[in-house]
Amino acid sequence: MTTNITAIIVDDEPNSIRNLADDLAAYPEITVLDTQTSPMKAKKSIIQYQPDILFLDVELSTTNGIELLQEVRPYIYNNMHVVFYTAFDKYMIDALRASAFDYLLKPYQEDELRQIIERVKREKASNPINFEQAMRQLLSNDCKFAVQTVSSLLLLRRSEILYFHYSDEGRCWHMTLTNMEDYRLRLSTKARDILSLSSSFIRINTDCILNIDYLSSVENSTLRCVLYAPFNSLDLVASRRHYSKIKEALKLL
Repeated sequence: MTTNITAIIVDDEPNSIRNLADDLAAYPEITVLDTQTSPMKAKKSIIQYQPDILFLDVELSTTNGIELLQEVRPYIYNNMHVVFYTAFDKYMIDALRASAFDYLLKPYQEDELRQIIERVKREKASNPINFEQAMRQLLSNDCKFAVQTVSSLLLLRRSEILYFHYSDEGRCWHMTLTNMEDYRLRLSTKARDILSLSSSFIRINTDCILNIDYLSSVENSTLRCVLYAPFNSLDLVASRRHYSKIKEALKLL
């Protein structure tokens, strides 16, 4: 049985991306989901697709791959195999400290790449995808998934969720759908659990996580979040603390 492996390549050199993608094309079990030269766009892509292998260049234009990995680490699963590849071996120790799965020096040999792929295949075969990861992948494609609330098990699409809000009185998170139905989530649900589900879910203040797909603009003076109709009458205000994250997310969309 063929093991399906997904991959993303992040490198600010288009030629390097093209060479690696061409070499990966020789492996029918590997699907390259995306390639990115922009670190900003790469973050969104990594979180959205959750690839089996992330080929990440250490030297990027505005940051480095180690810092990028540290920023997305809270939103990715531990079984993502991160392969740092670069022409500079001085980063070897830093890469290992960042828990990289492997390290590939440019120019690499075909056999070195093959060995990495074989390791990923073995590990993936011994560690099948868990339910939570499967749910996140469904979310990224807007397929139906299950959400357990206090009162029922809901089958939803990401596009059917408008926002989440925290209730101080109930000390729990609520989910509001686009039809304005409100559901109380289990007490064990944390903000990080919601944020990890999709890159479209962005925290706009301490008590609100918004599906940014419905965000039209943010007013400069009041930080009021203006949503697309028919949700433009909702009174949602961002905090200064989270405003930078909102702007970053808008640039990624």
